[in-house]
Amino acid sequence: MNRCMFFLCWQVETQALLSGRPLKQPSSFPEEDFKTKAAQEWLGIGYMMAMGVCGVVLTAIGSTLDALAFQCDTTPTAIGSVFVARGCGAIVGAVSSAKFYAPPAKGNQVLVAALGGLVALLLYLPFTTDIVALHAAFAGLGFGTAVTDTGCQIMTRKVHGKEAGPWLGANTVVFGVAGALVPVISLATDSLLAIFGIIASVALATLATIGSAPHPEFEPTQDANPSSDPALKQAAGATARQETKAVQVAPWVDKYYVTEMLIGQMVFWFIGGKVLVSSYVEDFVLDSGVVDKSSKDLALLAVWVAIAVGRFGGLYDQIQINSLGVKGVHPLYGHLTLWIWCGVIGGSLWASFPKSPWAFWAGVILYGFGNGPCVGYCYDLNNRLTVASEAGMSIVMFGLNFGASLVPYLTTLAWDHTALGFHVLPLATTLSMALPLPLLYLTRPLNDVAAIGRKAATDAKYYGSQDPSTPRKSGYQASCASESEKLLE
Repeated sequence: MNRCMFFLCWQVETQALLSGRPLKQPSSFPEEDFKTKAAQEWLGIGYMMAMGVCGVVLTAIGSTLDALAFQCDTTPTAIGSVFVARGCGAIVGAVSSAKFYAPPAKGNQVLVAALGGLVALLLYLPFTTDIVALHAAFAGLGFGTAVTDTGCQIMTRKVHGKEAGPWLGANTVVFGVAGALVPVISLATDSLLAIFGIIASVALATLATIGSAPHPEFEPTQDANPSSDPALKQAAGATARQETKAVQVAPWVDKYYVTEMLIGQMVFWFIGGKVLVSSYVEDFVLDSGVVDKSSKDLALLAVWVAIAVGRFGGLYDQIQINSLGVKGVHPLYGHLTLWIWCGVIGGSLWASFPKSPWAFWAGVILYGFGNGPCVGYCYDLNNRLTVASEAGMSIVMFGLNFGASLVPYLTTLAWDHTALGFHVLPLATTLSMALPLPLLYLTRPLNDVAAIGRKAATDAKYYGSQDPSTPRKSGYQASCASESEKLLE
C-alpha cells in the first residue's frame, strides 16, 4: 500500500510541474465548468494514473509470465500465444473505443467500467492453472487496457486541446515509471497474489479518482462532432490546420486518416519492442549466460529504469518544444530522430556482441533510454498534425496495442523454431527502433510540414523578442527556437 501511495503522490507532483498550480478537490467545481484550470488538473492526474495502470499491467503480464507458465505446467516460450490472445482483445478494444468514447457517451464512465474489469481480471490471474483460462484472461486484459489507454489519450486531447502535447507525453512518462515498479515489487516478493493484489489496489485508486472527476462532455449534439460526419471532419481538419499555420494538404490524407495510420505503425514497433524486451530479457539472460543468472531481475529493472529516465527527459524536452508554439513541430522531428538513433545504437551493440556482458548492459540501457520517450513524441506529433477525433486516436492506439502483442509473439516463434535462438531478441529489438524512421519522415511531405509556421516566421517577435511584455526564453528554449528557424530557412 505504501508503494501505491508513493505512486499517487508522485503523479500529483508531476501534474503540478505541468500546470504550476495547486490541485483542488473535484467537489470544488461544477461538472459543466470542466475547462477551469482546477478541473483540467484533476482530469489530467486521473488520466495519468489510468495510463500508469496500463503500464503496470503490460509489464506485469510479461515479467510474471514465467510464474504463470509454471502454474499452468508449461514454459513461457511455449505459451507465447498468450500475446496473440492479448492482441485479439486489444484489437477489439482499440477498434471499439471510437464508438465507446463518441458523443453522447461519457468518457469517464467508460474508463471506470474498463478499470473495474481490469481489477477483476488481475485478482483472478494468481489462481489461473488452465492454459485456456490464461489465454482468456490475457484477451480480457488486452481489451481492458486498450479501452483504457485509448480513452486516456482521447480524453486528454478533448480536455487540453492544442496544448495537449506535453500532457500526452506525461501520460507516457507515468506509463513507463509505473512499469518500472513491477520489477521492484518482483524483487520484494515472488507471490503472484501479492504482485497482482498491489496492482489491483492501484487500479482501484485510479477508478475512484476518475469516478470523482467532472465529465468533459457537455457539447450539445452528436451532429456537432466532427468525427461523426466525414464532411465535418474534413472541415474541422482544415480549420485545425489553418490554426496551426499549415498549408494545403491533400483531402485524402485527412479523410482516410493516413497520418494516424503512419503514426500508428510507428508506435506498433516502439511499444512492440519495449514489451518484447521487458518480457524476455530475463529469458535471454538464462539462455545466453551473458551475465550471471541471478542478475535476470536486475536486467529487467535496468531496462525499465532506462525507459523511465528517457521518458522524463523526453517530457522536459516536449514541454520546452511546446512553448515554441506552431514552429515546435520542426525541432520535434529532429529530437525524435535522435532518441530513435539512441535506441538503434543500443540494440545494434547488443546484437553485435551477444556474449559480451558490457555490450549487454550498455545495449539494454541505451535501448531503454532511447525507446522511452518515443511514443510520447508520436502522440505529440499526432496532436500537431491531425484534428482530434475518436476514430483517429483509436487508429493510433490500435497500432500500439497490436504491436504489444504481435511483435513478442513472432519473436518467440523465431526463438523456438529457428537456428537464431536467443539471438533473435537483440535483432528484433534493433529492428523495432529502426523501422519507424522512414515512417516518421513520410509524414512530413504528406502534411507539408516544411511549410508549417512560415507565416509566423515573418514576425520578428515570434521568438526571442526583447520586448518586456514577451516572456524571456530559457537557453534551451532559445536553442530549440533557433533550430526551428534554421529548418524554416
